Amino acid sequence: MSDATHLEREIFEQPGVLRRVLADDAVVRVGREIAEHDPHTVLTLARGSSDNAVTFFAGLAGTVLGIPVASIPPSLPTLAGAPLRAERGLGIGVSQSGESQDVVAALRALEARGVPTLAVANPEDSSLARGARWALSLHAGEETSVAASKTFTSQMMVLARLVAVWADDAALHAALAAVPDAVEALLQDTSAIDQAAVRWTHGDRLVVLGRGPSFGPAAEVALKTKETAYLHAHAYSSAEFQHGPIASLGPGDPVLMLAPCDPTLPAQREAADRLVDASADLTVVSADAELLAKATTPIPLPEGRDPITDAFLVVVAGQWLALRSSLERGLDPDAPRHLRKVTQTR
Repeated sequence: MSDATHLEREIFEQPGVLRRVLADDAVVRVGREIAEHDPHTVLTLARGSSDNAVTFFAGLAGTVLGIPVASIPPSLPTLAGAPLRAERGLGIGVSQSGESQDVVAALRALEARGVPTLAVANPEDSSLARGARWALSLHAGEETSVAASKTFTSQMMVLARLVAVWADDAALHAALAAVPDAVEALLQDTSAIDQAAVRWTHGDRLVVLGRGPSFGPAAEVALKTKETAYLHAHAYSSAEFQHGPIASLGPGDPVLMLAPCDPTLPAQREAADRLVDASADLTVVSADAELLAKATTPIPLPEGRDPITDAFLVVVAGQWLALRSSLERGLDPDAPRHLRKVTQTR
């Protein structure tokens, strides 16, 4: 892989990163201490890819713990000076670098108001970690590519393990333990994913659909495709897409549907029927044979796995699609225009 791009190498590093997160006993200690604190709500602070990981976490925490999670703009406690009330709450700041000024300042503002806070960042000694009551590392090592890959899935894993420990949920622990091997197997044969990337070269926009555990991944795949292939990619819940945005879809327009086999699957099939009727160029990543049969380009996943395991697989498949789409369009996925690795906002 000596001629591979940084992004390609880092996509392939993900199984090892995920295994390191799974082996981190700090997640168990922090999860148990948070469970003992018994927060009734969670306020999250994040930008970009990190906020997409938070979207995945919010759905999981709501489903498993019954706890509402709200992603709040970091500017509320910083630029606006909003005196946020979060009694019996928990604040979580999520950042790849741990140096995003607004996320750091906002998390410290919550801590100053007596809200216990958790930092999730790659470096263990980041500014975000130093300002929080608890801190967890992503164990991703250096990430050279501007477009995040291994830091994103490690964020998903840290946050999902936190939920599993907090809830003492054996089934969720097992689903997460299966992820590294499943990702490794997915990356052994990318031919179906490569075929979809070739089909997308004719378009300048992309709709990415997810629901439930795949909605955060859908948002991340849309972002990766914007960053690397310069497609105007937009992520929607497959339910929300039918409440208006579907009108913008023309014949042959590319649509990517990410669909783990969870309780949202029947609704995903109904959405796919409408996309077929609209003559969309539909790519589906799923283990569901009925849904795959509706696709122009099916990307099958093995059957019988937990949908949380597959939530990681659909985002890795999407990362690879973004990488291949960039290369098919003659672009350099390691040098997206107008972007830097660490973006500072206030």
